[in-house]
Amino acid sequence: MTYLTRYGIPLLLLIGLAAFVHACSKAGSSSQQLEGVRALAVGELSRLQFQRAGEPASDAEFVGPEGEPLTLADFSGKVLVVNFWGTTCAPCVIEMPTLGELQAAFSEDELVVLPLSFDRVGDYPAAAEELAELTDGRLNFYGDSARHVMFDSYIGGFPSTIIYDRAGNEIARFEGDTNWSSEESIAFFERVTEAG
Repeated sequence: MTYLTRYGIPLLLLIGLAAFVHACSKAGSSSQQLEGVRALAVGELSRLQFQRAGEPASDAEFVGPEGEPLTLADFSGKVLVVNFWGTTCAPCVIEMPTLGELQAAFSEDELVVLPLSFDRVGDYPAAAEELAELTDGRLNFYGDSARHVMFDSYIGGFPSTIIYDRAGNEIARFEGDTNWSSEESIAFFERVTEAG
């Protein structure tokens, strides 16, 4: 008992203190990264919203380019830009070419633009063809006709875009259309991909 009191308890306290210090420094560093990212939200991106920053991505399934079931977790390890759109949404169609240009500016190993369509399943082939035309084939088609990911993500209108970090946590969101290939946007995503 004396041995445990003399060496065991102080050792446990020391381990606990080290874990606490590590957690605090990690939280401080991610907070600093977030502030750095917020500072780059200028120009059209000044409308980015950070209220849900840190929330995990939906785990609901949607349909991939080959009709395969996917979840957003299948893209972990990459910065993910999920754009909720549909062919019947004029602003969605207007901004889609700039999302294709955003993808062209980054390797898919580091950033993936994922346009998630709410079109009906029967309209997927036509929607995929329209997406290919709008983006010069730069983006793959993904479908969520049941809108499960949309509901999980608290999407209020279209288009809406959510940016996730490599761990699948929300960084920011944008409601409405914008130019995703502007200089400000590219600088923003360069910082996001560097931050990891």
